[in-house]
This record gives sequence, C-alpha cells and structure tokens, in this order.
Amino acid sequence: MVTPFESAMAMISHVFRTVVLTIMLAFACHAQAQDITDVADTVPASTVDTIYTLHPINQTQFKELIADWSKSSWLLKCPRPVVVAFTAAWCRPCKKLKPLLQHLAAQYDGTVDFYCIDVDYNPDVARALQIHNIPTLLICPTSDEQPHTLVGLYPEQDVIKAIDTTIGQ
Repeated sequence: MVTPFESAMAMISHVFRTVVLTIMLAFACHAQAQDITDVADTVPASTVDTIYTLHPINQTQFKELIADWSKSSWLLKCPRPVVVAFTAAWCRPCKKLKPLLQHLAAQYDGTVDFYCIDVDYNPDVARALQIHNIPTLLICPTSDEQPHTLVGLYPEQDVIKAIDTTIGQ
C-alpha cells in the first residue's frame, strides 16, 4: 500500500521532471532560433545586395544602411527609398507578409530597397522607433520626411499604394 507521503513524493518528482524537460526544450528552441537569426549578424552591411529581394538585417546593420535609430532626428542614409518589415519568427501574419515583400522587391526593380528585422532579436531598434505591433512596415522616403508606418497585414494593392504615396510615385 502506498502512503500519502510516497504519493506526494511521486507527484513532486513527476512535476520536477516535467519542469526540467520543459526548460531544456525551451533553451533548445531558443538556441535553434538564435542560430537562424545569427545569419544576418554574419553578413557585413557593405556586402548586402539591396536589389530584387528582401534582406534580413540586424539593428547594427539598420544603423549602417538605413538610419541611426538611436538619434532623435531621422536622416535616411540610403540613396533609394526603403521598406523595412518589423517581424518575428513566431508571427503568422509576418510569415504571410514575407512572400508579398519578396514579390514587391522584384516588382520595384531596385528603385526601393526591402529589408526585414526580427524584433525578438533586435528589440532596441523596435523600441526606439516605437514599433509596438507586428508586422509593421516602415516606409522611408529619400526626402527629409519622417517614415510612414503600415501596421498589420494588408492586401498587395494597399501595400503598393502606401509605398507609392510615401515615396512620391
């Protein structure tokens, strides 16, 4: 016959094993996700080809290629307009947005640069630019105007209209 003490100890042991396994799984998933996002960290900003595709970047590359987000004033460094998608790997609307942006990068044929940045691994730039929801598109004209934001998942024609309106086409 099992005593109440033995039953309680068995339950505690089971809960402890479950918690340990959950923590180990969480660390393994985080390490795998970090390996994926580190690809953007290994590409020097100067070698990023800006035409025809959607490029993953980190917050350091954002400072070098697009604008210094840590300063109070906005000054675009790119010679062409830029669209930056603020996304996360777990976000389903973000996953749906990626093929659309890849298509638009090809459609704009190098007249607009397209980048994406994962907010989970680059929280400082998202916080500085007040990106509170994802996906968010930051559409930056080449003029001294402030960038325009488009929050959420929109049909292709709405995204094209927002880009064209912001960049003055």
